Amino acid sequence: MGSRLDKRAKATPRHLLASHIIGNMRSIMTQELVLITGGTGFVGYACVVRALNQGYRVRLAVRSEGSIEIIKNAPSCRPRLDSIEFVAVNDMTQEGAFNEAMQGVSYVIHVASPTPRPDMARPFRDIVVQPAVAGSINILQAAIGVPSVKRVAITSSESVFMTDDLTKVHNENTMATVPDDSFAEKDIYAAYHTAKVLAHRATQDFLRTRKPHFTITNIMPSFVVGKHELLTTPEDIISPRTTNSVALAPIFGEGLPFPFPGGTVHVDDVAMVHIAALGRQIDGNEDFILTAGGIDGIQWNDAKEIVRKRFPAAVEKGLLPCRGSTATRAMKVDGGKAERVFGFKYKDFEEQIVSVMGQYLEAVERSNP
Repeated sequence: MGSRLDKRAKATPRHLLASHIIGNMRSIMTQELVLITGGTGFVGYACVVRALNQGYRVRLAVRSEGSIEIIKNAPSCRPRLDSIEFVAVNDMTQEGAFNEAMQGVSYVIHVASPTPRPDMARPFRDIVVQPAVAGSINILQAAIGVPSVKRVAITSSESVFMTDDLTKVHNENTMATVPDDSFAEKDIYAAYHTAKVLAHRATQDFLRTRKPHFTITNIMPSFVVGKHELLTTPEDIISPRTTNSVALAPIFGEGLPFPFPGGTVHVDDVAMVHIAALGRQIDGNEDFILTAGGIDGIQWNDAKEIVRKRFPAAVEKGLLPCRGSTATRAMKVDGGKAERVFGFKYKDFEEQIVSVMGQYLEAVERSNP
């Protein structure tokens, strides 16, 4: 199943792979190979760039030739195409989907998972929950059959550890209860929470029952904010295609209909932790919450004050109207373990907003020369 491209693709995976490595074998043989899923998404692409910058050879599991062209034309990837391979995985929910993609791999970063969007239709279990769980299981099943695999990093969510107790400090030792089937159909965000909880449970069950030769690190970000190089138009940058849309809702007058937990993390920090988790100095089989802003987190409406301070001319011109409002659901979450283990300090909410707003305003300028 990993050997078939999407029907729209024109070349076989082996041809696509070979076209990028012929003539470059000497340079790439010295690099360790990491398989990355979801490489054109927000977090996945940041991981691709970070891995290349750290000297890894990257194999991307893609669904179509269109994804390959996106990566080949991306500014941060173009100079490093001799370190990038592609293999087709048309449906990650199918048993054996990653078997071909896993061959010869040393490390795995599994990011691919359905991202909640307001336009998604029910049943959410079929389009969000089941693919998330099956994808995680299938990537682990493929890895256990490949002796060269040393470490697997899986992108999860801080929601795995969230309970309804607003007074409790949540960390990697607190656990959400497993939602029932009806909860997943409540709304798209409930479906996303259900998917992440069940996928994490499946990973823990795999560790306990299969005792793999590789380690598994679950990385659990809060709302991810920051520049996404693959989005180049103003409309795409502020669209629901990334979790930036939650942070930017107060700025663009699209306040959200209910309170959201006040936890964010810069996409650069998320990518850094994923790649660092592959290193030998980090113990495996651990979970890491990623959230900046301290235990009490951030207030979503502070985004308006940030842009007024950092982009006053754009505010005055009406490019950043600052007319929305998003209520913050107070949650206490401790993301300090990741800082201690990986030896870094989170980029704060202001830096996150400045990153994506800078990209947005550059796109506006390009579209109105």
